[in-house]
Amino acid sequence: MSPLLLVLVLVVVAGAIFAVTQLDRSPKSADVAGNIRHAISQSGLKDVSTSQDREKGVVTLGGHVTSDNDKLRAESIARSVAGQQVISNQIEVLPPGLESDARKVNSALDKGISSNMEAALIQYNLHDVKYSVKNHVITLTGDVDTQELRSKAETVAAAVPNVEQVVNEIQVRVQRATTTR
Repeated sequence: MSPLLLVLVLVVVAGAIFAVTQLDRSPKSADVAGNIRHAISQSGLKDVSTSQDREKGVVTLGGHVTSDNDKLRAESIARSVAGQQVISNQIEVLPPGLESDARKVNSALDKGISSNMEAALIQYNLHDVKYSVKNHVITLTGDVDTQELRSKAETVAAAVPNVEQVVNEIQVRVQRATTTR
């Protein structure tokens, strides 16, 4: 085999391998975390943090504010900048002078949400669904076989008492080909 032909074959094989590895990658969402952080800070909400998972299209708001109205205002600002990305509003509300009590209440509510969610997943046979709870927000993860199971998990989570938001990051497994004779 001539050296030129060998190089050509190697380039074609490398290109094919690269193309196959790129097939499973979905495009990343736009990087908006910095713009959201800046806009929220400009509105006077200095204790709100932002993080972003560009692969999943989720922007998470964290930190704390002094009122429910400030929490809603931060979410509204984030939505106006984030486009189609999901805003997970995990901001803790800590009224002035009641911070310690508010933290205790929030912690107890999150523990109750977690216990109720665990029971609901068992009740509805959703064993492949994982979750986390923070400041009354349930984030669902894991892999399920169908879109119907993904939707069912979200509906079940939304029905848990004291849940303010459900962020559904569950992935639907790719269905393999089947045959019958």
